[in-house]
Amino acid sequence: GEACRPLDEVCDNAGAIGHAGNLGVVGLLATVVGQICLLLYLFLRKRRDMSKVLWGAAGAFAFAWVMLLASWAVFASAMGGETTCTIVDVTTRKAARVTGSFGDILNGGSYSYGFVIFSWLLLTAVLGLVVQRVLFDMKNPYGVSEKEALPEPEDVTL
Repeated sequence: GEACRPLDEVCDNAGAIGHAGNLGVVGLLATVVGQICLLLYLFLRKRRDMSKVLWGAAGAFAFAWVMLLASWAVFASAMGGETTCTIVDVTTRKAARVTGSFGDILNGGSYSYGFVIFSWLLLTAVLGLVVQRVLFDMKNPYGVSEKEALPEPEDVTL
């Protein structure tokens, strides 16, 4: 047979794993939207008011943060759940049906689990910085501080 097979042919918890993957993809797409909004803000903010685009970036990053957290939670739940999978027995080189914790069958998971966790942690820092910039722009529209906006009074002698 083929070396690679769909998960639903091998394990009976393919639905939960699929949901975790779908949530991760939605998180990735929301991050791309947030990055595009952030670049638009960066390049166009001197010429026009781009505060709504910055708010859009913050919203997209916040949505991505929630989706990655949900993906992590769903996959962690699937790792602890009971499942039945068909695996290859290394001693007999024959297929065997095993039932147990999905995490035990996988020997702890894969690199993608760590990537989702690291991405979520990194996105937490990015979201904090974007929200900080939103708050700064609310206090200083167009990036102008009060000292730059108001000229210093000059001494006038009559």
